[in-house]
Amino acid sequence: MSRARLGRSARWCAAETTLVTLSLLALLAGCGSTSSSSGGADDPSARGPYPVGVTRVELFDEARGRTLLTEVWYPAAESARDAAPSPAADYLPEGLGFLADNATIELTAVRDAPLAADGPFPLVAFSHGSGGIRFQNTFQVEHLASHGYVVVAPDHQGNTFFDSSGTFDQLRIDRPLDIEYVLNAFSGFTADPASRFEGWIDTARPFGVTGHSFGAFTTFAVASMDTRIGAALPMAFSGPVSASYSAPSFLMLATEDKTIGLEVNQDIRETYAALPGPRWLAEYVDAGHYSFSFACDTGLGIGDGDGCGSGTRLEDGSPVTFLDYKRVYRSVNTWSAALFGRYLRGITAYDTTLDTNQDPEVVRFTADQRNGVAGLASAQRGLQVGFVLP
Repeated sequence: MSRARLGRSARWCAAETTLVTLSLLALLAGCGSTSSSSGGADDPSARGPYPVGVTRVELFDEARGRTLLTEVWYPAAESARDAAPSPAADYLPEGLGFLADNATIELTAVRDAPLAADGPFPLVAFSHGSGGIRFQNTFQVEHLASHGYVVVAPDHQGNTFFDSSGTFDQLRIDRPLDIEYVLNAFSGFTADPASRFEGWIDTARPFGVTGHSFGAFTTFAVASMDTRIGAALPMAFSGPVSASYSAPSFLMLATEDKTIGLEVNQDIRETYAALPGPRWLAEYVDAGHYSFSFACDTGLGIGDGDGCGSGTRLEDGSPVTFLDYKRVYRSVNTWSAALFGRYLRGITAYDTTLDTNQDPEVVRFTADQRNGVAGLASAQRGLQVGFVLP
């Protein structure tokens, strides 16, 4: 989620005139292949077959001097099904558990539960918003873990709910590298007999990435520079699209998003138009910026007037009652499970889910499963801009 308006200054790349070739590719391995299959397709709208575990690891990127406190959700052993879930206070820093006293967040993940025995599992990274937190989308990451994914979500140092010390110009470089570091770390852990994460990650399959707000920017950036990314699901922001961008992408926006406004919402539509496909766009009518996070359930007033409760319309200032955020959760979860199931596992049965509007009463939906040249590459107004990556 985003406490500070990113606004027009956050169109970063759109105003730049110099295209910078994305580096870091030498650090990235090619993605493995997956076989298409119509089998093994659990209902993506329902909870998956696995109970969910959650654990935490503190990573440190020595090259950049960045600490990455990372939450990990994963398919747990059957013994965890009836165990007590980790309460919201356990996700907060020591001494700050009281911030969850009025929270109504629905949590099911069991802290440090044993891993399901039938791994390894595909890897998905989640990137939080500006001023957000690594566990802000528990509804989504728990749903994915129940469908057989290991989901890793780092706090982006300098850009969290508890730490706003970073600058935008530096964060737009650091945040994608944070996700890269975590993906690389877990790829290494799974092959290390000395690691507690040995055997967790299926590195023969592509990886997935998803994120909210500044995390959506991060999602685009990672998918632009990492050939291992098999699918991307950015919510409520746009981001850089490299000339070689190829990840199937499911974009989401909220029509009454005050944090980014009408102009950046239009950027999201134009980014969709520029992508080569497969591609999808879901526009949630009367949703706000925080409808894509657990903000409305924190009890802290986060998101009031921008996805939680009521507010005013962007076009004319008239009153609006925001779309029930839990209704948003349902279709986000359905499309998340279907997207990563299709493009990380190769389950073709999910094509139907991806090409079907899951909530036509409140979602404007566009789908294009072609895989060709970007339709508006020459009209991207600078969206094809990379970073100078160390």
